[in-house]
Amino acid sequence: MRPAPPSAASGRASQLLRRLLQPLAGKEPSFYRAVVACFLIASTLWMLRELSNSYTASLDYPMHWHYNAQRYHPARRLPRTVPIEVRGNGWRLLSRAVGLHLLPAEVRLRLPGSLPQRSALRPPLRRALGTVRLVSLPADSASYYLVPGGDSSATVE
Repeated sequence: MRPAPPSAASGRASQLLRRLLQPLAGKEPSFYRAVVACFLIASTLWMLRELSNSYTASLDYPMHWHYNAQRYHPARRLPRTVPIEVRGNGWRLLSRAVGLHLLPAEVRLRLPGSLPQRSALRPPLRRALGTVRLVSLPADSASYYLVPGGDSSATVE
């Protein structure tokens, strides 16, 4: 059996579409309003059900850095946000992605002379995220440290 030419396939598709839409043709405006209302209610219920599931998402989370800016400055520029991956309830992830209830993570940097803290971001991020679980941090953002020498132009972000 040979496949039908493209024009025959498109002809069948248009016939199928006409058959599906025929019951909707020639009705009163109140009928169309009821159909639209049913679709809106069904899509709202579907969205509400899906938001109760658990998902993983990537976020740019805001950071607030604490250190003595008069005596020290960062060895490299401190980012305002850190890209993280989180897992949680759809509602909570939606509120974090939109920016609602998004408190910055309060990070205290160690003093010069001490070894760079490899996990300086994890505990503050876990506290700030609350019930949303931190899955991963990028490897290049996990080490920040200070060097001696005040810098009046450096701002604590």
